[in-house]
Amino acid sequence: MRIMSKKCIICNAEAGYMIKDTSDYYCGECAEEHFGDITLLVKMEAEAQKLKELFRDQIASPDENEGGRDGSN
Repeated sequence: MRIMSKKCIICNAEAGYMIKDTSDYYCGECAEEHFGDITLLVKMEAEAQKLKELFRDQIASPDENEGGRDGSN
């Protein structure tokens, strides 16, 4: 399963960076050009890895996810 890639908000190329807690995505070239210090941005791969781990944890322990919408059984 492939997660849809995000596009740079400036040039529409595939994004590799994002501003934390926003939906602003940037490719490497635009990120360097507009921010200079790209270490302040969040790498998209790191965020994707967090999501993969979350899904893996939910699949590994399905008993915790059963029950009603409010979490009651």
